[in-house]
Amino acid sequence: MRPLAVIALLLASATGWPQEQTGEKPAIAAPEPERRPRYQKGVFILTGLLYDQAAEGVDRSTVALPELVRFFKKATPLKTEILWNERTLSNPHFTEAALVVLTGDEALLRFAAEEKKRLGEYLLGGGLLFAEDVRLEPVRGRRTVGDVGGVAGTPFDRQFKALMKDPVVLGSQGVRWERVPKTHPLYSSFFDFPDGPPLVSARGGHIRDLEMIEVRGRVAVIFSDLNISAHWGNLEAQGRDRHLQFGVNLIVFAMTQQAAGF
Repeated sequence: MRPLAVIALLLASATGWPQEQTGEKPAIAAPEPERRPRYQKGVFILTGLLYDQAAEGVDRSTVALPELVRFFKKATPLKTEILWNERTLSNPHFTEAALVVLTGDEALLRFAAEEKKRLGEYLLGGGLLFAEDVRLEPVRGRRTVGDVGGVAGTPFDRQFKALMKDPVVLGSQGVRWERVPKTHPLYSSFFDFPDGPPLVSARGGHIRDLEMIEVRGRVAVIFSDLNISAHWGNLEAQGRDRHLQFGVNLIVFAMTQQAAGF
């Protein structure tokens, strides 16, 4: 187990999560949303973001998150209770999530102004969003995971990055994309990924790295063109366990950011 995971284990099982943060913070253009504790003691909420245009089996999978939670419980000794759900941005309980997962391929990302505002408040207030362009290909009359990931500039890629720079989401901070270096704690928070993210389903493309946006030194958004989450719910996917291990790292990384007071 890596040092970050040890911190998460101790805090989750012994002291609970930090309460509301205080103290001065750097000024930003828009008023900073109040930080609210999103956790019950020893509970971690993982939320799949629902939106009207997302088609099951094309843009999202209803089995990906429960399969990831099942794997987390088997693969780690962490005693934190992992709860998963699927919610829209208009749901008043949306901000309780420690980690939100948004996926898409063919869907249009059309959110109302109030929904965008809620997303911006979530990200600026301490939330973590993992967004991914999931690219599936038809095989024998059904859609299944292929090796067609790793392609930049897809419709979902462009739409998502436009959403992040919307003035009521992250504004000018939403264009500050950085490559996630292979030395980043995300790749060692529990399982080791010395070579970076799993690339099994990105062999047909040219992208080899994840991207991120940091807000005041904290990772608020992680974006993937690598089709990683498409393997979580597919029992036949090549290299599935390695992709699930990366999902565990995402969860533990989200835990430790909150535990560290970010």
